Amino acid sequence: MSWRRAVPLALALLALAAGPLVAEEPAKIFGRSCSPCHGKDGKPSALFAQQGVRDFTVPAWQKATSDAQIEKMIREGKKGTMMASFASQLSAEEMKGLVAYIRKLGAKK
Repeated sequence: MSWRRAVPLALALLALAAGPLVAEEPAKIFGRSCSPCHGKDGKPSALFAQQGVRDFTVPAWQKATSDAQIEKMIREGKKGTMMASFASQLSAEEMKGLVAYIRKLGAKK
C-alpha cells in the first residue's frame, strides 16, 4: 500500500478509535459553570440576587425570555454584569442543552 493511501486510512482509523465527540451533560455544566452564582437549583442566594443574578425558577422570567435570548446570554455574557461569555468554553450543542436544563429549573416546583 502506498503512503498516499495509508495516511488517510490511518487518520480515519484514529478518528473511529477516538469515538465521537460527546457534549458534556447539561446538569454537569450547570453545576460547574452556573450554580456558583445562580444556585444549584436555579435560585441564587440573597446576596447574588441583590446583585442582579437571575433566578431561573421565576415563572414570569421563564415566560418572558426566549430560548434564543438565553442562549445569547450564555454565548455572549451580559455587559455590565457578572455574567461572562461562555462562547470559548461550550459548544453550540452544550449551550442548547444548557438552555433546556434552565427551562427544567423553571418547571420544578
